[in-house]
Amino acid sequence: MQKDHYNEVFLAVLLTTVIFLFLSIAIVFLMLYFQKKKFQYAKERGELEKQYGEQLLQSRLEMQEQTFETISDEIHDNVGQLLSLAKLQLSILEQNEISDKSLITEIKGNVGNALTDLRDIAKSLSTSRIQELSLLQAVEQELQRIGRAGIIVCKVAVTGNEQQIAEQKKIIIFRIVQESLQNILKHAQATTINVEFDFSEQLNIIIEDNGVGFSAGEKVKIETGLGLQNIVKRATLINGEATINSIINNGTKITLTIPYV
Repeated sequence: MQKDHYNEVFLAVLLTTVIFLFLSIAIVFLMLYFQKKKFQYAKERGELEKQYGEQLLQSRLEMQEQTFETISDEIHDNVGQLLSLAKLQLSILEQNEISDKSLITEIKGNVGNALTDLRDIAKSLSTSRIQELSLLQAVEQELQRIGRAGIIVCKVAVTGNEQQIAEQKKIIIFRIVQESLQNILKHAQATTINVEFDFSEQLNIIIEDNGVGFSAGEKVKIETGLGLQNIVKRATLINGEATINSIINNGTKITLTIPYV
């Protein structure tokens, strides 16, 4: 009887010890597992932050590059032509013995317009331009610049009240829109560009043109060549989504859906 009692106690102690060891080992494994997951999460987060930072820097550089390219075109097309015309008119005026008041007025007007264009260009040179403006204002200014050439009609439609967007996210969104517009200018042969802002629960932006478009079969090839891949990648980086739809001879539509935070 005593022996049976001893055996029961021994088994109870042994079972308790085994359970305790099992729990201890399980706890150690769980701690190691969660530590590994924590390290992996920190690593992934660091990589994402690095990618975000790199994309932000790249977006800033591309914005500046695009600004300088646009400014170069504007100086050549607008300011250069106005000053060349003023120079020609001055030559005509020099040859006339009698001063032509209407010609003088015209020269003053051309020089004045050239100075106005130069002031606008000087404002565009500011690297803090996008920081000083809201996203909507920056896009409207970009469309005004495109429309100034008189080749493409640009329209903006807004639904809802503009929401506050973090500075870094705003820069990347603006760069996505800017790149979309440049693709239209370079490849679409469009005559109209429509940009729609919908400030609802999320920010929705639609960029649409009436250009030549492309087929689904050409999409993969075109994405690499036209930077459409960058648009999708950047949207994903800020927890957003970009979809690109196009029909041959019926334009292209880019839809962006981006959370505010």
